[in-house]
Amino acid sequence: MKAMSKYKLQLLGLWCGLGYLLLLGVGWGLVAGFLLPPISPTKGAGEIAALIANDATRIRIGMVIGMFSALLFIPFAGVVAEYLARVEGGAGMLTYSFLLGSAANMVLSFYPEIWWLVAAFRPDRSPDAIHLMNDLAWLQLLGGVTIYLAMPLSVAVAAFLDESNTPVFPRWSGYANLFLTLLILPDQMIFFFHQGPFAWDGLFGLWLPVTAFAAKPKPRYRVGMDAKVVCLLADLLPARWMDVVMGQSLNNKPL
Repeated sequence: MKAMSKYKLQLLGLWCGLGYLLLLGVGWGLVAGFLLPPISPTKGAGEIAALIANDATRIRIGMVIGMFSALLFIPFAGVVAEYLARVEGGAGMLTYSFLLGSAANMVLSFYPEIWWLVAAFRPDRSPDAIHLMNDLAWLQLLGGVTIYLAMPLSVAVAAFLDESNTPVFPRWSGYANLFLTLLILPDQMIFFFHQGPFAWDGLFGLWLPVTAFAAKPKPRYRVGMDAKVVCLLADLLPARWMDVVMGQSLNNKPL
């Protein structure tokens, strides 16, 4: 493969990371209307069944959009895994752990939507059945993060073990990923609470993990030959990684 072709593929993978977040947020949060406000776990079977029935078409459209986000996540994970392999001197435990965690994240971005789609496909079914599907979707979407955590933990370990002069993942990103993990862990309490900060619509069950996952640094680069792409990349990448990207892209070399 030509060097420039590889470079373009890697840029495409980074764009897919942004597309993943956009499709998931638009489909699940905006079109289906499950984020503002989120469905409360205190709602009874009749209320949930009525909600699904009243918005069945909108929910189905939103969930189909959300499922496509899982597809876009795959190439993004591939780019990050390639960088982990560089840290390890070839694909090793961290690379494979990250890829398995990425597969888990893809599942968590896909199967909850399936449950809501099934519920909306036949909204006239038993309210108790629809209630069960709604519980399955929410608890899997937010409570299944234990397998997703292989991703930030792999990056954190790579950041701490990279002893090169120009580390792929700066040391601060290791601490940032550990902090992200700690912010997400409390959402395991959603299995024990129907209301309050630890419920799936509460501060620790939903808002803090989502905010931590979506937070990004401000762009460091404002001008250049690919200004629009540069601003996007600066939103996706750690600062030192961005320095490496800029330094090599100016010479038309692969990342």
